[in-house]
Amino acid sequence: MRRRRLLQTVGTGLLAGCLGGGEETAEQFGVSGGPLERGGTLPARFTCYGDGVSPAFDVDRVPAPTEALAVVGSYDSGGLTDPVFWTLWNVPPDTDRIPANLPRTATVASLGGARQGRPEGGDVGYEPPCPQVSQRYTVRFQVYALGARLDIEGGTDHDTASEAIGDAVLASRRFTADFERTPTASSGVQSASSGRPPTAVGPSSSMWREPDA
Repeated sequence: MRRRRLLQTVGTGLLAGCLGGGEETAEQFGVSGGPLERGGTLPARFTCYGDGVSPAFDVDRVPAPTEALAVVGSYDSGGLTDPVFWTLWNVPPDTDRIPANLPRTATVASLGGARQGRPEGGDVGYEPPCPQVSQRYTVRFQVYALGARLDIEGGTDHDTASEAIGDAVLASRRFTADFERTPTASSGVQSASSGRPPTAVGPSSSMWREPDA
């Protein structure tokens, strides 16, 4: 990691409050998402039909007084709350790159002890989108600058982690992409992690539930 400057911010230009809402703060918070920057289709390597790895994000600048960075991956259900498939928090504020393919561990030692959450009854870490045939998903990756490190343990459920992240937000940057599994594209595809045909996982899967309003 290399040390970056913290921008001094004046006024009320920073986003605070609820996850996923309000105005983005690109001027104060410089984040790029590589292939996610262009929007459009979610690259297959980030889904269960590819490598199933988490995406990378490059951080150029953060607003003062950022104490940590966080990432939330969710499905855009069009409602007030969206099912979450990835939470990452307590990334050190001087991190210039959150690398792809983070290990599915509660604590990420290679990322300054950052922590990851899990779905209720599921495994820790990034759960790659895995739609049923001809089902289209819109996914969102929201990168946050937080005003405080979060006092919650790795392996905390996504709902609790998302709420804690939302309470500490200073600024955010959102990346949105679509993904649809087609019969041709998915024929003969095996899960990168198990070698078996992947099981559909997404907003309609039984392992997901919408967070309480």
